[in-house]
Amino acid sequence: MSNARSITEEFIRNYAANSSAMNNAKKISSSGGFRKLCKTDDEMLIFGDCYGSGSKPYNASVDFSGDVPVFRCSCPSRQIPCKHCLAIMYDWLAGKSFDIEAIPEDIARKREKIEKRAEKAASGESTAAAPKPNKSAAEKKLKKQREGLDLADSFVKDILEHGIGSVSKAACTQYSQLAKQLGDYYLPEPQAIMYEIIEAVQLLDAEPDDKETNKVIALCVRLSSAIHKSRDYIDKKLETGEVLPEDNILYEEMGGIWKLSQLRELGLYRENTALMQLAFTVVNDVPHKAEIDTGYWIDLDTGDIFRTENIRPYRAAKYIRSEDSSFDLYIIKELYLYPGSLNRRVRWEASEGVEVTEKDFRQVLSKADETISSAVKKAKNELKNTLSRPYAAVLIKFDRIEYAADGHGVLFCGEETISLRDCSDFPSACQSLKMLAGTLSGGAVFGGLFYEAAEHCFYFSPFSIVTENDIIRL
Repeated sequence: MSNARSITEEFIRNYAANSSAMNNAKKISSSGGFRKLCKTDDEMLIFGDCYGSGSKPYNASVDFSGDVPVFRCSCPSRQIPCKHCLAIMYDWLAGKSFDIEAIPEDIARKREKIEKRAEKAASGESTAAAPKPNKSAAEKKLKKQREGLDLADSFVKDILEHGIGSVSKAACTQYSQLAKQLGDYYLPEPQAIMYEIIEAVQLLDAEPDDKETNKVIALCVRLSSAIHKSRDYIDKKLETGEVLPEDNILYEEMGGIWKLSQLRELGLYRENTALMQLAFTVVNDVPHKAEIDTGYWIDLDTGDIFRTENIRPYRAAKYIRSEDSSFDLYIIKELYLYPGSLNRRVRWEASEGVEVTEKDFRQVLSKADETISSAVKKAKNELKNTLSRPYAAVLIKFDRIEYAADGHGVLFCGEETISLRDCSDFPSACQSLKMLAGTLSGGAVFGGLFYEAAEHCFYFSPFSIVTENDIIRL
């Protein structure tokens, strides 16, 4: 169990929502915003009063009594932790004097409630009456989504019937209004694909290009497939009356948001899982109007490669803590899995980070695909699914990596080879790998397998290198 002595610069950075919150907290700390700084005798709680422009001070605290720290503040900010909680941690880090005092009564009451909930959960007793699923509301939403899919279908048919190259600016304006309208039908994913198509068509109108034409065609195929699969999914659910969420990727593709309790009810969780992060990236997802922090993790026991997504919509990004690269081994009591197959999305509520050992790196290497063909075979079914991501994340053992004078890279695995290219998620990885290639003699490369339809071949985009004692992020 941690206490206030766990506070370090890295600790604060890991919990801060963004760099702006950290900078504001440092200003409060350096200007002496807290006129009262207190701690409990066991240093499991630090708390104090921070004075600002208001007539009353804000009461901020950091509580270490549970599995994870709890940040509380009386300010109106929606950020957790807010700048005042961060500032009191900076005061602690600066070695300022904290008076020993008893736990404030309101915090003691909140601790007691948390403890009682934990005791009930441990004994199997429900902490509250579970809300009954609203089947009527679920059915109503499905019918509304069914109507929206008809609108999206008319959009695809109109583009293909008139010809991609003949879409005018006026038509694009009309299409944009239709895409916006789709937001009223609880279909954010089809809506995002529509926006991508419109953007690609506009670029094509400004400068005709075969690559952009192929992109529009691929997006139309993806949207059309999503429409037809979603229609069949909805029609079946309405016909059978089983309108509640089930273990099916289409639920999320149509805009459904999974609760951990729902995943648990469906049995989509694992206990006591050890995960190590293989790569991390931040993607600016314009169609979804969000920044997405994506981490790729490997299960040391099974070799499964998962992904985490921290979605930060533009309009709420400053209230959501951004994620960062992780270098510890994470021991997760309950790991929740989203529906899917390869590279399933996962989430967890609590974890324990421990230092990675050489044994762990060797365990990761033992889970890598021995051949390129075995990795391709694994990825094929995933990439055939038009609703899947454009690449399959895999870990492949290699003998060597070579780069030609023209910058073309090739990964060698026994007698097999595969071409190396960058992808938009890791745009400069190949350049980083080129600088390392001469020093590498075996190990495993983690990255994305893509299928290039125009060339009828696979290519590999490297994200990181795994050796017997390190993971080199590219």
